[in-house]
Amino acid sequence: MTEFAAGASLHDGRYRLERRLGSGGMAAVWLAHDATLDRPVAIKALSDLLADDEGYVRRFRREARVVAGLSHPNLVRVFDFGLDPRPYLVMEYVEGGTLADRLRAGDRDFDSEGLVRGLLDALDHVHGARIVHRDVKPSNVLVGADGRPRLTDFGIALPEDATQLTRTGGVMGTARFLAPEVLEGGAATPASDLYSLGMLVRECIETGEEPLGMLADRLTARDPVERPQSAAEALALLEDQTVPLPPTRPQRGGRREYEVHVSGRAAAIGVAVLAALVLVIALATGGGGDGEPPAAAPRNAPLSRQLDALERAVKAAP
Repeated sequence: MTEFAAGASLHDGRYRLERRLGSGGMAAVWLAHDATLDRPVAIKALSDLLADDEGYVRRFRREARVVAGLSHPNLVRVFDFGLDPRPYLVMEYVEGGTLADRLRAGDRDFDSEGLVRGLLDALDHVHGARIVHRDVKPSNVLVGADGRPRLTDFGIALPEDATQLTRTGGVMGTARFLAPEVLEGGAATPASDLYSLGMLVRECIETGEEPLGMLADRLTARDPVERPQSAAEALALLEDQTVPLPPTRPQRGGRREYEVHVSGRAAAIGVAVLAALVLVIALATGGGGDGEPPAAAPRNAPLSRQLDALERAVKAAP
């Protein structure tokens, strides 16, 4: 039986292994040459320790089926699948390494916005096929020499209505990039993929970089309802260069929670208008019920204190 090693051939000599590109606990990836089509390919081979585990073999087969049914310029293509000497996938070879490799090396010489747009477009395509990736992270994004990102590694991707292969209560994925609802045992959804992408965006940008910073905040909202409801919506927000505030949502117990975001200048104008109104009321009525209007807060007091003083003044007016 042929072993995976430099110089070995697979599939009756069609694929010749050249060198190993990387490895993990589940699989190793090799650079190989496709003699039939005369092109480089990447071969992802299941670890020999897992090759006899039917669950992992099923997952490998599923990855081949999932990706074979997708076609998008920001997804790595899968060309072939084999079982001898152990399960392997033949994939598009992308020269340039992973986004994680670049970030570890301090290489940020790439178009962050273009990268995020490409990944959002890819997720829109994936979700449109009713598939959840479940493991969006920098090490699963290849960045080609042309700068184009390609999402890869659908090893734990699932159709939205599929049953997981993990034990009951098990969580798959990388904890740092998993959405809170998934970490708490909930089902992975397109919204959880968007959360993972938001965490990836944070890795790619400098603090305060806009509009990507605002988009990352929206994507990583703890409540899935407050995230964009689809990759297409998130992409539209980015294309518009504006990221609106999340919608209000009901609190537990039936009460509603409203968030009011006001600029400092607008708040100051509001205080001045309210103060003028209180003064008009006081002049028209001769002051409060005891003849002495409530004390006003100094002009240089914090805005919250000024608002509290004005509220007391309004309540004291007849």
